[in-house]
Amino acid sequence: MNKIIPALLLSFALCGAASAQDMPPGWTANAGAGVMYSPAYVGSDHYQLSAVPDVSVKYEDKFFAGVRDGVGYNVVNQNGLRAGPIARYDFGRDDDGDKFLRLSGDKADRINGMGDVDGAPELGGFVAYDINEAITAKGEVRQAIGGHEGLVGDLSADYHTQIGGLPMPVYFSAGPRMKIASEDYQDEYFGVDAGQSARTGLGTYDPDGGIVSYGVGTSLTVPLTERIRTTAFAGYDRLGEESGDSPIVESRNQGTIGASIGYAF
Repeated sequence: MNKIIPALLLSFALCGAASAQDMPPGWTANAGAGVMYSPAYVGSDHYQLSAVPDVSVKYEDKFFAGVRDGVGYNVVNQNGLRAGPIARYDFGRDDDGDKFLRLSGDKADRINGMGDVDGAPELGGFVAYDINEAITAKGEVRQAIGGHEGLVGDLSADYHTQIGGLPMPVYFSAGPRMKIASEDYQDEYFGVDAGQSARTGLGTYDPDGGIVSYGVGTSLTVPLTERIRTTAFAGYDRLGEESGDSPIVESRNQGTIGASIGYAF
């Protein structure tokens, strides 16, 4: 529980600041929190309920920063095309099977003895393009500074629309996604060397770079008031060949479901 307190305090602090004064011109922000039910680690068949902080800020159509979207800047933003630098943080993995901000659920003991994967920032760039008013395609490439030390790529496409007929519009989005990574990333998260094999009893494994996972994600955002809104989200991913063949993997099928509530200002 001690890991959860700082994230929640940050959300509450931002909410308090919002109620005390308006944001400067051009700035918007959101502060909230939620819960997520997902695998204890990528490849586990043990599921845990975790707290999810939801904090973000944005300046006009240029700068953005948030837990979900990372920190980025639209160097290019015209004719539906956006591109620029992006930074995210990889939280790593603890070998005690205790997920970051875990609230409940059994710990996964299959990776006990594998050693921790340290958290690290990932720096790179992104390109997003609005194919039309309803579909956006996006790609990111990032290099970790420390931690897994690998190169990571994310590809996605989203169909997004407003559902009318209610006092305030409901927002729906859904689309495919794929994660690709270099050998360094795959080896850190899915490889098993001789020492790890001796400690865990798992067979040795040396994966190549390639597809980490592919799947689909969806979300539904429902405004409760002009400033408060709730979001429900769900996703399914299947691990690729190199990651899925790892002896640490208990299931290639990975599901996620959750909900959050936030205050916009």
